[in-house]
Amino acid sequence: MKVLAEMDAELLAGLEAAGFNLDFGEDGSGLFMKYLTRGGGYYIDVGASTLIAEGKIKVKQGVGIERLEPDGVVFTDGTTLPADIVVLATGYQNMRESARAMLGDDVANRCQPVWGLDHEGELRTIWRRSGHPGLWFMGGNLRQARTYSKFLALQIKAIEEGLIPRT
Repeated sequence: MKVLAEMDAELLAGLEAAGFNLDFGEDGSGLFMKYLTRGGGYYIDVGASTLIAEGKIKVKQGVGIERLEPDGVVFTDGTTLPADIVVLATGYQNMRESARAMLGDDVANRCQPVWGLDHEGELRTIWRRSGHPGLWFMGGNLRQARTYSKFLALQIKAIEEGLIPRT
């Protein structure tokens, strides 16, 4: 990660100056460990980083929106930002908390946290038993969903066929 940061030093400095939060993770490992341990919280540059660094795309983080106006945004800190288009990147929560909101505390409390590594170094809960019978979590990008949905389907079929216990 350090080598990549050195190679991208100019771009990273421009992003930081533009107000983009550069977070390489607690251990500095970057994108892949954030994916494995949190299931998100990373950004893959597909061309917008340069536009942000050059000031052609404006970003504002850590401040709520008070209201939208016809010509821009008024933030809760009193600042304004003229804008033709507003894109809200609202973050994410652990899937267990999404289950809580949809299915209630009783179901969510039976589930293990989603993402992160378990005591054997395996991904927790994602594409495997959640802790609540019949509730499964899938996540990731399309490629991962196509691959791991097959493994998940095999687990469910094995349960339905009585080859492995339901709990």
